[in-house]
Amino acid sequence: MNYQPIYKARAFALTKHGDQKYGNYPYEVHLGNVVTALMRFGILPESEANICLLTAAWLHDVLEDTPVTYTELEAEFGAVVTQIVFCVTDEEGANRKERKAKTYIKLARNPDAVIVKLADRIANTEFCLTHGNEILFAMYKKEQQGFEEALSSAIRSGTSEKMMEYLNTLFVK
Repeated sequence: MNYQPIYKARAFALTKHGDQKYGNYPYEVHLGNVVTALMRFGILPESEANICLLTAAWLHDVLEDTPVTYTELEAEFGAVVTQIVFCVTDEEGANRKERKAKTYIKLARNPDAVIVKLADRIANTEFCLTHGNEILFAMYKKEQQGFEEALSSAIRSGTSEKMMEYLNTLFVK
């Protein structure tokens, strides 16, 4: 297997995110947590499809949080990875609820993007629990039902089903 796209994505994301922080931590912590969440659910670099998912996980916030453009990302990583990243990127909106509602529509059309988004949500929720961010945790918990309902049509694989089930268990503890 050619792991080069994963290594390239990590380096690209770290360069583009620069000095951005995830809480008090370098942004790499969040990106690595998303990749690790995928791996915990069996997304290992043993197929081209999984390499695309792991590559997209490193890149999942570059369109939303950096000056990187769709065209630039596609030139570097190809159409499949770029579409995954695009689908997890928040749309414009007057508030978080509106942004998420618009984003979930495009996200639900791409089952691979749903898997990356679930890994992102798992990583964020676990980080809240580990670091005691009760306010952010409460926000994710409040959003969970709508999140699950919006993506239910795209939860097709055993992996995405298991990820959603696990995410739900985080909110009942």
